[in-house]
Amino acid sequence: MKHIKRVGALGLVLTSALVLAGCGKTLTTTKTTYQQSGMVAVIKGEAKGASRVHYRAATGDGSVKVNSGAYVITVPVTTKAQSVRLMAGDLDHRVTVKAAQSLGAYKTVAAKYNQAIIATALPKDVQKQLKQAGKTKVDASQLTPAQQAAMVKQQQALQAAMAKASAATKAKQLPATFSGLKQALKTSGGTVRLNVQGGQLMGITDMVPVKALKDKQAQAAFGTQFGLLANAVGADAQKVAKAFQKATSDKDSSSTTIDTITSHGVKFDVGFSATTLFIYITK
Repeated sequence: MKHIKRVGALGLVLTSALVLAGCGKTLTTTKTTYQQSGMVAVIKGEAKGASRVHYRAATGDGSVKVNSGAYVITVPVTTKAQSVRLMAGDLDHRVTVKAAQSLGAYKTVAAKYNQAIIATALPKDVQKQLKQAGKTKVDASQLTPAQQAAMVKQQQALQAAMAKASAATKAKQLPATFSGLKQALKTSGGTVRLNVQGGQLMGITDMVPVKALKDKQAQAAFGTQFGLLANAVGADAQKVAKAFQKATSDKDSSSTTIDTITSHGVKFDVGFSATTLFIYITK
């Protein structure tokens, strides 16, 4: 009798499995572990018998449509590994997104970038004074009263010039505080999207219309913005620009990407669409 009961239980399990298979419901992923691709990790899979796939991650929750049985989810990367839960109806699946390296504390990078943007709006003579002041240290106690008064007057003039330049470039500066994955800037030099998680800058996407690069002013604005972003994260902007120019001039017209450019540990991946140039900056 025990044997018959066991066979009966086994038959029930097999019948349930066949019923589920008959329903055609599946929830799978192409991998069990995903890593950074630009500012995100791209999770792909199949979800047959479902219209949407819901997900939960440390960086946020959401859902995506299922098209022809397939789905794609993008999860912003952080400095810590994430367990991502996927759900479709009564089906449940988990994958891991690997930790990624930060480009630096967002506030530090933003401050460096904004200072450089402000400097571009300063008169040439003021820029020269600032450079000179940075090279030489003056002991005010060793100066005569007249020299001290002249130094104070010069400092006041510099502060006034800096305040004026800061106000003039406000729309070109990065926000003082920022969190999440979204647009941070839109200027004549292009659109900048950032991924900031827990105060850490995880990635930058610099986008510019291809047609804008045919205009000298727009090209100059893009070059300035891109160069200052590169410098702000510790790369050598001049070397990156040279490598970028060479790579784009050598690029096959049918190719939509170029080889990764690396400077001081910072990676620059470039992609092209019919209308837009994308530069992904990560570490």
